[in-house]
Amino acid sequence: MNVVQIFRRWPAALSWPTVGVLVLAAFALACEGDTPGAGGTTQMCNLLESQPPRHLPGPGKGEVVATVGAYCDPAPATHRLTVWLERESGDGKTFFQVGGGARYDDIPPAQGKPYAVSVQCTEGLWRVRAKAEGTDRDGRSFTFVLPVKESTIASVRCPLQ
Repeated sequence: MNVVQIFRRWPAALSWPTVGVLVLAAFALACEGDTPGAGGTTQMCNLLESQPPRHLPGPGKGEVVATVGAYCDPAPATHRLTVWLERESGDGKTFFQVGGGARYDDIPPAQGKPYAVSVQCTEGLWRVRAKAEGTDRDGRSFTFVLPVKESTIASVRCPLQ
């Protein structure tokens, strides 16, 4: 199926300017991870916030838990994901990592997989962060992070159980 056939199947409500923007976005994503002149397979991996920080009841005050989704297509040779929680320091703009985070060494499937992290509950403003590192099938290393702007800042309260 070529590009024209795909466009013909889209709803008529999509205007050509919208289609043009989508085509440019798809091209930019397809080029992500390419090394000019290197050839080989483009590594397409991504991270996204699946669930922002929230209170999870449990012993004592419970936990703060959040989830990051990761996917790779095609699958890389290696993939190491670190997910951590950050709490706002009180000045309204600085966040500090709390706890050691969670580390996962499996390779996320093409359809994606959720990865959770949790720490003992402390009230405040929280966000989840993540970083993935690995090597593609051609032996090139890659690193990418969950952008700060894509992490929801959530207010978490910790009621006693």
